[in-house]
Formats: sequence, structure tokens, C-alpha cells
Amino acid sequence: MQSTRPAMNDRAFLSVFTPSRTPPQDLEAITVQRQALITDAVERVRESATTGNKHHLLFVGPRGTGKTHLVTLLVYRLGQDRALDDRLRVAWLNEDETSTSLLELLRRIYDALVKRYPDEFTAAALDPLFDLTPDAAEGALAQLLLETLQDRTLLVLVENLDALFAGLGQAGQQKLRAFIQEHPVLSLAATAQRLVDDIAKRQSAFFGFFQTEHLKTLSVEQARELLQNIALLNHQSDVVAFLDSATGRSRIRALHHLSGGNHRIYIVLSQFITRDSIQSLVDPFAKMVDEMTPYYQERIRWLPAQQRKIVELLCTQDRPTAVKQIARRLFASQQTVSSQLKDLRDKGYVQAAQRGRESLYEIAEPMMRICVEVKENQNHGPLRVLVDFLRVWYDGPELNARLSDCKTDRMARTYLASAIEANQIKGNLRGQLLVDGFKAELDEAGRKQWGPLIESYAEECEELALACGYLAKGEDAEALRIVDEIVGDESGPSARVKASAWEFAAIINSSKGEFIRAIRQLDALLALPAVPIEGVSSALNRRGRAYNRLGDFDKAIADYSTTIALSQVPVEQLAQALVNRGLSYGQLGKYDEAIADFSAATDLAQAPAEWLAWALVNRGVAYGKLRETDKAIADYGAAIALPQAPANQVAAALFNRGARYGLIGDVDKEAADYSATIDLGTVH
Repeated sequence: MQSTRPAMNDRAFLSVFTPSRTPPQDLEAITVQRQALITDAVERVRESATTGNKHHLLFVGPRGTGKTHLVTLLVYRLGQDRALDDRLRVAWLNEDETSTSLLELLRRIYDALVKRYPDEFTAAALDPLFDLTPDAAEGALAQLLLETLQDRTLLVLVENLDALFAGLGQAGQQKLRAFIQEHPVLSLAATAQRLVDDIAKRQSAFFGFFQTEHLKTLSVEQARELLQNIALLNHQSDVVAFLDSATGRSRIRALHHLSGGNHRIYIVLSQFITRDSIQSLVDPFAKMVDEMTPYYQERIRWLPAQQRKIVELLCTQDRPTAVKQIARRLFASQQTVSSQLKDLRDKGYVQAAQRGRESLYEIAEPMMRICVEVKENQNHGPLRVLVDFLRVWYDGPELNARLSDCKTDRMARTYLASAIEANQIKGNLRGQLLVDGFKAELDEAGRKQWGPLIESYAEECEELALACGYLAKGEDAEALRIVDEIVGDESGPSARVKASAWEFAAIINSSKGEFIRAIRQLDALLALPAVPIEGVSSALNRRGRAYNRLGDFDKAIADYSTTIALSQVPVEQLAQALVNRGLSYGQLGKYDEAIADFSAATDLAQAPAEWLAWALVNRGVAYGKLRETDKAIADYGAAIALPQAPANQVAAALFNRGARYGLIGDVDKEAADYSATIDLGTVH
């Protein structure tokens, strides 16, 4: 993709690890998901500054979920409010400093105020305090702080509150809580990676103290919006359009399962998806991993041995893993592993998803997986996650083209070659992730109904699988938008793919009762060249059903007849055409013709049980119209006894047979069939 920005060095600077270094106007421009949250935080701090009602805010989320981004915008917006100029002072603490006492914390607050307001808070005022005892210095510093503040409110920003509380200990926390209560001029806004016992337990000094917000990871659509906002910031209108296309949405959805919805990883990846040079991808990513690895390695070392083994195993898995598989790999009992996983989940190391009755676990922070891979990668080979990113973002021809580019350096060529090799061995990762993503979002019934269709489309056309997934989620308009994009592309999709897209659009419109529109789409499908016979027969059957629903039985019969006359029609399509034509004949009162079609369907070898059952039930109905009760009852009985007949068709056969028994006065058999219908739990 070519960028419309004048030069590469004209890109906006978005700090990956220190968002406070990024111009706040740029942070505003790219912000997604958190606008309402930031607005609420600003209002609460404003109330703290202008009234005696002090609010204390805590934002909880793992690394990379945008906590510093949020705090930066909070400070920026407060600074834009001229009404707060003389009502509020802000002390933003250095997150890397440690406080083991209230005295040290107060000194850190004062130092932060000196940097931000040097005309009001001077470093020289601290000098006399260093000659005092700690207790005396604490009292004197508190007095200095309060006197300099005058009647203003002090907003203290604390990142990694869990680390601050760990340093203060219980005694220090109690002194801090007492100080805040005795001097109601402080308002705290803090972040933490998890809700630690110092905040969560009832007996802790700060239990119930904070208004706590748990920060969520990005959804697929929010991730796409973030990447689009970054592209807009960099004046890359072509990238914005691409990310809004069916292909772009498909890639973002697949990429989402590599990133885990982590804000930071998307900020990093935004640098890559718009650059022509593969070196621009590899070098920043490798730098990020190098900087993050020591932190994650240390976090894993903090864990007990059994939990450490579980985390290290999950870091090597490409997919969420079941408890029994984890236990098997670690030679441990499922009960032990389940208990350890619960603790790890509480600590924020892992997250779980339900798949039917089974819980599947994966690492909560994608960067931890990457950093463990670095530790184990003694041969300095390509990082799997970066190889997988290449497999998701570029298709086979693009990978080959970049590999053959003479400007590509050795490291980049190594990654490209690894991505190509992985595709050859493991298949289409983008398609696999697309399918997995939708399956995770659907319930069990949805997975059963839509899973196979999404999988089949993913092999044929990822964009079509994307449309199918949206339809499965009930997002019809989005599904149709993607389908319209596929059929409107003059050069890209094959006739086979376009045929599938037209048929899929017809399915959506038929489900909405838009039968005329569905017919037009099926007309377009049938006008395409080189459509496979199964595509033609399926389209004719669907168009026949649409005509039938409109009451145009002659056109419906014509379409079914065309299907029946085709050579090498799949047996299921042939059975459908015969049964549906029989139904149309029945609508016209032509019961002999209807019976002939239903009989032809029952004679088909290897016809699906569903269509055999429908043929028998509907032939029974036709016999009933001709007052041939014995034949009708026999057909209903055959449908009821048919192996693998769907429950709704068995129920229809029981209900209709009961009605026939009633007409001939056999009330016992009538009652028995109605009771059996009720027992099936299916309404006729």
C-alpha cells in the first residue's frame, strides 16, 4: 500500500511504551473505546477541584491496555479547562520510583509539583527538612505541602498503584489513608495491573476507597477503528479505505487473535501495515521484544513452580488449550491444574473461554508469550508471532514478491522465507483464525449451524467467510455490505466466488422476506459463466422457493424442472427439486403430479434423510387430499420409522397421522400420536 503522507519521517510519533511522550492532541485523535470513561474521569476530578466532594479513581488493566494513554488525556483535558487554573494542582509521580513510607511518598509528590509548578513549589524549600528526624520531616513536609497548595485541590497521579502499596506496607497505607482523611485536599487517580489484596480485601486500609474501572481489551471493530485513526493521523487515506474493505476487515479479525485485543500491540503493528519496506517491520518489533522481555521473564519468576510451568506451556500454544491437555503435558492431575489455573486467572496471567462444557485457557497478555519464546529461542531463529503476523497480513503472492525484492535485507528475508514455509506446512493461518474467532463468538447452536459453512467459505474466499460470520451473529447489514463489495469487484474474485457471494446475498434477503431482491441476485448468479453444476442447481432451487413464496407457482415449477433435467446434479439438490416441485404442484391442486415427484424423491439412492422424510410426509398429505387414507397413514408411518429423520418432520408425521386416525374414528391411535407429538417437544 502506498502512503499519501509526504515522507516517512512525517509520520506522527506514537510512543509505544510511554504515551505521555506523544503529543496529547495525537492521543486524542487515535483514542477509541475510552471516550466516555475519560469524560467521566474529567468530570469527577473537576468536581473534586471545585467542591468538597473528593473522588478517587482507579483504572485496572494488564500492561498494554492503554492505562498511561488514559491518564495522559485526563491531565491534558484538565489542563485545557481554564476554570481549573487556580483550583487544581497536578502531581504526576514517576512510576519507577519506590516509596517505603509516607514521608518518601510526600517527597515524591512535592518533587513532581516542583517540576510542573516551579514558581510555586521550590526545591530549596525542602533543604531544611533533611536535617530533621523522619517523623519531624514528615510533619514539616506535610505542612509545607498544604501551605503551598493554599485552598487548591491536589490531584496525585499514581501509576502501578499495586507497587506503591507493596512498598508502603500495611502501616504506610494506614498512614496515607489517615492523611487523606485529615486533609481533604487530595484526589487520587491511579492505575494498576490487577486488583491486589491491598485494595480488594475488606480489612485493607483502602477497601472501598476507589471508584474502580476495569479496562477492557479492544474488540475487533475497536481495533480496526484504532488503526484507521492512526492512518488518518498520518494522512493515509488509502489505508483508511483498505481497513474498511472486506479484505481489510478480514485481516484485522484474524490479526486480533494474535494480539489479544492489546492496545500496545496494535500501536506497534500500525507502523508495519502501512510500510513498503519489510525491514521497517522487523526492526521495531525486535526492539519492542528486547525491551519487554526482562519484565515478563521476571513476572514469570515470581510465580510458584507449578504455576510457572503452566504459564510457560501456555506461552508455547498457538490456540486456547483445554485443562486436560495442560494436565497431560505436565504429567499432573486435572484437579491440580484447574486449581492453579484459577489462581493464575485471579492474578491476571491467564484468561479462559468457554467452548461448550469445556474451559479453554490462554495467556492473558500476548507479549508474555512472545518474551518466553525469546528466552527459549537459543538459535536466534525467527520469532513465531512475527512470522504469524506476516502470514496473516500478506497472502502468498505478496510474501513471494517481497522475498524476491533485491532491497530486502537478510533478516527480513529470513522472516519471509519462514512465513512462506509455514504456509506450505500449516495452511492458511488467516482463514483458520477467522473461523476460530467466529466460533468463539457464537454459542453452541450457532457453531453447529454456521461453523461448517464459515469453514467452507474460508477455504474459498475469506471475505465470504467474514460475511457469513456476521450473518451468524445477526449483523445482516454488515454481511450484505461485504457481499456487495465482493460481487462489485470486477477483477478480483473468480466466477465461483462471485456465484457463492450472489447465493449468499439471496439467502440473507430471503430470510428477511425480500424475495424479489433475492430472485434478482440469483438471476445474476445464473448469468455468470462457468458456474459449477452444483452452484447452478442450488441457485435454481433457491429461486424456485422464492417464486413459490411469492405465489408464482408456474415459475417455481419451471426452475425445479430445469434442475431435475440437469445432468450430474448432486443427489441432495435433485431431492430438493423433486420435493419442492411436488409442493408447488400441491399448491395448484395437482396432487397426482405431486405424488409422482414425492415418489421419485423416495426412490433416490443416497438421498439425505431430511428430504426423504419430507417426501414421505408430503406424499401422505397429497394422499389425504385424494382421500386415500390408508396410503397416507402408511407414508406417515414410514417417515416416523425413518432412521435419522429430523425431529420436526417426525412430529409433522405423527400429528398428521393422528388427524387421519381421527377422521376414521380410531380415537385411541389418534390420542397416542398426539401424545407422541407432544413428547417430542416440537410444535407442528
